[in-house]
Amino acid sequence: MPRRIPTQVSQTVSRLLEGGYLKQQPAWYEATLRYPPAMPPPHQSVQRPDDDLPRSLQSHVRRQPHDAAAKAQGRSRLNMHKKLRSQLPALRPQPIVYEADRIRRQFFRDHPWEAKRPKTLVETDYVLDTQPEPTIPAGQLPELSMWSRMNPSVEDVIQCTLKTSEVGNMSLSKAYRRTIATYHAIQAEREHQIRYAVLEARAWGADLGPTETERGFIKERAELDKWASLSADLHLPEAMPASTASDATTAGRTKRTDGSFTAGAAYMTSATSVSRGEALVSSATETGAFSSASTADAATTTTSSSSDDYLGIGASLRS
Repeated sequence: MPRRIPTQVSQTVSRLLEGGYLKQQPAWYEATLRYPPAMPPPHQSVQRPDDDLPRSLQSHVRRQPHDAAAKAQGRSRLNMHKKLRSQLPALRPQPIVYEADRIRRQFFRDHPWEAKRPKTLVETDYVLDTQPEPTIPAGQLPELSMWSRMNPSVEDVIQCTLKTSEVGNMSLSKAYRRTIATYHAIQAEREHQIRYAVLEARAWGADLGPTETERGFIKERAELDKWASLSADLHLPEAMPASTASDATTAGRTKRTDGSFTAGAAYMTSATSVSRGEALVSSATETGAFSSASTADAATTTTSSSSDDYLGIGASLRS
């Protein structure tokens, strides 16, 4: 006889008795009929709560048509398995969504530059555990300052939002707005502290060096001087010393005094004059000397463009 689960043994013996294969009942047969054995755990039906299902699929709602039909001594329209299966959700894996991920995604959408904060990437010999949750007095809503008073991180914002939603019995959006307002207040206070600490240090004589903006201007000025000296070495006569060429180039770079807005016209005119001056110098280098007509044209171009030279570079290249 094949192996059976405990609840099927008595059923099998009943069929064998009815068919005449067994002449008399086993001694345990009556006992198993009165007290059937329990199902093994893998075969037991697990009753799960249906609070997370839609209201139309919850057990107490699904019983209402049957109760109403039984009260009217009729038949419920949901007795058919086909109609019952049509109301059940599709048997596919549902997406796993964590509330912390939703808050983190919204935080970085509102504050994209917070992702640029420097992080320690060096591995340490201890386990990085989360900070202990602060003790919140009874009847008081959590505040972000309970997690960090100086510089709260995104994880502090997430924990405070979740705790505020739980303690205050409010929606996640309302708890997030309340936490973000506290976050902005703490960051503004920290920015003021840093700003006035720098002012106090400079008042006492501290030399903090140039700022990032000043460093950018210094590098730009150095590159312009390098480009001007290189241009002078390429286009000025070889008899002229390098120091004199550099001095003449620097002296010739006088900016335009007229501050009226020209919408870029003055800059384009200056660029055109520079290109023409370079063409004259290169042609003179190739032929060895200017012709009378070319000299006259060059003088006319220099006189006409001297007043419109925006950066003074054209004059330095033609000198």
